[in-house]
Amino acid sequence: MKKDYQTHVFTSTYTADVSGVCSAMYELGGMSVLHDPSGCNSTYSTHDEPRWYDSDSLMFVSGLDEITAVMGDDSVLIRDVVKAVEDLHPRFITLCGASIPHIIAFDYRGVAYLIEKECHIPVLPVPTDGLKSYVSGVDLAFRAFVERFCDPLEYQEDFRDRINLLGVTPLDFSVNQNVAMMRKTFEDAGFIINCCMAMGDSFEQMTHAYRAGCNVVVSSAGRKTARFMNRTAGMPYVEGLPVGPQIASALISMIRETIRDRKVRRIEADAAMDSAELSRTGGILVIGEEIFAKSLTAAVNGLPPKQRDEAAAYAMWPDPEEGIAEEDLIPAVRKAKIVIADPLYKVVCREGAPERFIAFPHEAYSGRIFRKEIPVFAGTEFSAASMLNR
Repeated sequence: MKKDYQTHVFTSTYTADVSGVCSAMYELGGMSVLHDPSGCNSTYSTHDEPRWYDSDSLMFVSGLDEITAVMGDDSVLIRDVVKAVEDLHPRFITLCGASIPHIIAFDYRGVAYLIEKECHIPVLPVPTDGLKSYVSGVDLAFRAFVERFCDPLEYQEDFRDRINLLGVTPLDFSVNQNVAMMRKTFEDAGFIINCCMAMGDSFEQMTHAYRAGCNVVVSSAGRKTARFMNRTAGMPYVEGLPVGPQIASALISMIRETIRDRKVRRIEADAAMDSAELSRTGGILVIGEEIFAKSLTAAVNGLPPKQRDEAAAYAMWPDPEEGIAEEDLIPAVRKAKIVIADPLYKVVCREGAPERFIAFPHEAYSGRIFRKEIPVFAGTEFSAASMLNR
């Protein structure tokens, strides 16, 4: 049974699901409609989206007011969206919303149907509530896209050299060279990147997502989409991020095996996060998005004991639904010998605990504040040993 955590007293929170939707759809030529009084849109554009400075994307905010919310008058939103479509001509529409539409039981599917009937372009209902993390929003958006625009009949077992990268947004990988180095790692291993969902690829490329032999889920924001494609077409998937040469090699071997036998595989941390074990060993605690944290933990544990101070590494990640609970996080941070996490986690440290804090900024946690300090970690050139020694 999950605990009910209501507040974060010391720590920040991860980017909300509505920003995840907008980030997922940013480059695909559609218009993201955020049903909200206005506020979540500025948070997204100001803190969560680094691509605003180099490229445009259509984003429409409904400006939901009190009377419209109380009366449940969806005709206002429908009318305004139809007018915006007439002016801007998007390829499709993604309809999401924040907490107030959730409270008044806004009918995403029904309104999406009515807008599509008026505009004659596809409308994807993505029922966010502004209360979950970006992981949920990105995954809901990708799944909605695949379900609407991709044909599962395109999947064939002959696509043995083609892979998809799922869960790719700046929220996890920023806009430095992480995505380019990740692609290069797989291409150097002989794979063709069929589509990178969704950075650097076009709408047309994305619609042929089933033309691959395997999905590689590089962040947990692509997990539900991979499971959906597995159910609908039998396309297998692997979970893992190529953090350094050792993990990259293991991941590439997993992909080849998965394409052959169609079994799901994943990079797992060698040591699960356990408070009692952490207290006894004074281990290395890695905090971050789940697949990143597990992959980095595996990379650290793959080092000779002397290079990691004779300590084992443990992973701790935000749950997609509720996030890391402070009452679990703070004791773990204070028991660890070394903590690897976003700089904003320093607020829960105290004098002498942990012995070292290694800053590893995460765009979905601290936004633009430490963007220039985000390292290139997704590729064979990353060194876990160098990270521990800096």
